[in-house]
Amino acid sequence: MIKNLDVLAKFVKGGAEVLQKAIESKDEVSIDAVEGEFVTDEALNTLKQTRFEDGKKEGQTIGYDFAMKDVKKDLGIELEGKDRAAIIAAAKEKIMADAKIEPDKKVKELQDSLAKLQNTYQTDLDLKNNEIGTYKATLESFKINSDLAAFIPQGLTGIKPQHFTTIARTEYAFAYENDVLVAKKNGAVIKDKMEKPISVSDVLSDFAKTNGWIGEGGRGGGTPGGGSEFKSLNDVYAYLEKNKVDPMSDEGQKLIADFNNS
Repeated sequence: MIKNLDVLAKFVKGGAEVLQKAIESKDEVSIDAVEGEFVTDEALNTLKQTRFEDGKKEGQTIGYDFAMKDVKKDLGIELEGKDRAAIIAAAKEKIMADAKIEPDKKVKELQDSLAKLQNTYQTDLDLKNNEIGTYKATLESFKINSDLAAFIPQGLTGIKPQHFTTIARTEYAFAYENDVLVAKKNGAVIKDKMEKPISVSDVLSDFAKTNGWIGEGGRGGGTPGGGSEFKSLNDVYAYLEKNKVDPMSDEGQKLIADFNNS
């Protein structure tokens, strides 16, 4: 009787049953052995360990390949192959390029923002300058009106002094040059034959004579009567200034008219 029949059966095609029948048969029986190479347990264990290590390496290789593929995809790198050094170099280049784009974008945004601020500032500045120019022009106009009152010819007839200056300003332009009030015509200072500016008082006197508002005597031709305290129109304006009376007010115009008609 064979004790390790089950062990021997591993090497027979058909297993223990075929082996048992062969043993029990009184006739000659041929049995077929299992195909393959018979190895010792030690060799088998070595083979298993080798296959394990090979499988491990294969798994690592497959994992590496997928990892490199994912890295290229995530970073948007167009690169053939799986060489880690090449992928790392391409990744560094991509990161540096992206880093440069972002600051450039920020600089562009800041430049656009600065341009908008400058445009807004320039617009506000232009508006403010326009307002200042308007105020200056208005103040200068008031000052011209006030100063013109000092040059109104004496003895006007047929027109009120305040109306006279208004009409005169439609005929002439008046402005300050070196803080001196001058009369202009067609944008040029009115001058005599010697190219010397004609005084505003003479311009207004000629204007009044031309329109028949005073005689050829010029600026009054006489002294004030009726016991007036004013000896000249300058005295009238000195009084107005001293008492802070606006020459263009009703009171100021009345004093000037009374003196001119005295």
